[in-house]
Amino acid sequence: MRGGFVLIGLAISACASRGVVDTALNGDLFALKRKIAETGRSGDLDRATVEELAAAVAGREVRSAKGTEAVHRIRSVRSCATPLLPVLRDRAERSDDAAAEATLVLLELGKLSRGPLLERYAEASSGAWRAVAARSAVGRKAGPLRRRLIGDPDERARRAALQAAIESADPADLEEVLETARLDPDPMCQSLATRAAGAIGGERAVIALDDHWARADETTRITIVDAWSMPSALRTGGERKLLWAAESTRGLPALAAAAALLRTGGANATLGTAILARGIREGTATERRLAMAMAPLSDNDVRKSLVQATKSDDREIRVFALERMLDDPPSKNHAVGPLRELAKGRDQAAIMARTALATAGDSSVSRQLVAQLTAPNAEHRSLAAVGLLKLGDYAQAAAGLADDDPEVRTRVACTALAH
Repeated sequence: MRGGFVLIGLAISACASRGVVDTALNGDLFALKRKIAETGRSGDLDRATVEELAAAVAGREVRSAKGTEAVHRIRSVRSCATPLLPVLRDRAERSDDAAAEATLVLLELGKLSRGPLLERYAEASSGAWRAVAARSAVGRKAGPLRRRLIGDPDERARRAALQAAIESADPADLEEVLETARLDPDPMCQSLATRAAGAIGGERAVIALDDHWARADETTRITIVDAWSMPSALRTGGERKLLWAAESTRGLPALAAAAALLRTGGANATLGTAILARGIREGTATERRLAMAMAPLSDNDVRKSLVQATKSDDREIRVFALERMLDDPPSKNHAVGPLRELAKGRDQAAIMARTALATAGDSSVSRQLVAQLTAPNAEHRSLAAVGLLKLGDYAQAAAGLADDDPEVRTRVACTALAH
């Protein structure tokens, strides 16, 4: 009889699990909240069930959103698109802008062929669908159409064409992308065009980006640094420009250049490390955070600079430094205790400390994260649920799948699916 009881128990558990997933697919939000709470109390919210529930929630978010919200929702599930392929394929069968966005996701996952999309949508009246053609316009054969779409009236098509230009790295695109980098009214198009110039490379691209530097704002200069560090630009004068930017400028672009020099290796890597260590000690709060994120923990000066930062009067800087030390095995044990103390607060630094500890697998913050699930701030609730997922507490994290905010629900679902 004991085996019979076991089978009955498994059947009841499977029924409970199926019930919460069915509620996610067909019930309203209030019913889902109640069902998740009931299933959690019965102990049936294990990892497999929560992942199935997450797929149901994310899929429903994609299916139910309308208009521009639907486009945004599809973009937000790109990181977990593979488990949602049936939903995305179904959504792509429609004719609206969201269907075009779903088609782009499927294209980038390699689930659709470029040729038919290029032929079908190159002359579409909708900018969203011309963007599908533009993203498909990869390679020299598609160059004439790609260059035409780089100048399209709709920024969605221009952005997609510029992404195709980055992938193509076709020298014939250079003048178009340089002009777009200087004159396009859309900042994202300017950024993509700058990176496309870096992907193409050559002395002409490197010099033109140098000319652009003088009139560029800080964000654009960081993108120019990124372009100079791309392989084709790096070997045709880009490394020289990175060295100049790291040594002769200040602020975030200088730190980005230092990090690029570090990535390239060789004699200039040491200089890059030294500049990043200095940035940890002397920069603004934003510069210190960037420097801490990019500096190599293998360097003694960097480690000393991080220890110094853990004594900062700025609690958030202290958290950043301690979080970075968690990645260094010899320093990890010295960072956990101070982070636990910081996590007891109610400010942004406390939220950051809990997130860092959860990411590191420290379950000491579990109760604090559970309490944070009901915080007024949607981002804080999202971080709490994601933190609980990282700690393996799927039953508590599942509350985030029934959050009042669709952004929270989608982020938690994607994290569960990608975890």
